[in-house]
Amino acid sequence: MLLLLFIIVGFFFFLFDIFLELPYVATKRHKIETIIKFAQIKPGQTVVDLGSGDGRLLIASAAKGANAIGYEINPFLIGITLVHAKIKGLADHLKVYKSNLWKSDLAVADVVFVYGRKKTMQKFQDFVWQNAKKGTRVIVNTNPFPTKKPIKEKNAVYLYKV
Repeated sequence: MLLLLFIIVGFFFFLFDIFLELPYVATKRHKIETIIKFAQIKPGQTVVDLGSGDGRLLIASAAKGANAIGYEINPFLIGITLVHAKIKGLADHLKVYKSNLWKSDLAVADVVFVYGRKKTMQKFQDFVWQNAKKGTRVIVNTNPFPTKKPIKEKNAVYLYKV
């Protein structure tokens, strides 16, 4: 019965992602460590995750004392994020908006997390540089920005500063 439930939920994840420009891809643990290290999060800072998925980066940021804000369009992933945050006692430091990430408010961010396919990275780069405040740290997972030079790079994680 439990297996059938997992299959049904998995099917809905797959079906939902078919129609999205950016499908859900979970961040691997070793990359989370690099991303959080590059972010240099201090308590009270605001972290914005564009396409927050299952909330792994939001939860890791909240654990460092950040106000973690995610933008995610998939309601199943939002639910997973909120349940994990509640279990870990971090729900008060975390918000997830069911919203298109292209409508996110980057002006509040000290740190922005980005993951995108190669073909969307120019769009992400333009969006971040137009909407984030000067000095915002931007951490990009897997595919670098096409025309910006990263400050640091490790494990296909790239650090930029607006």
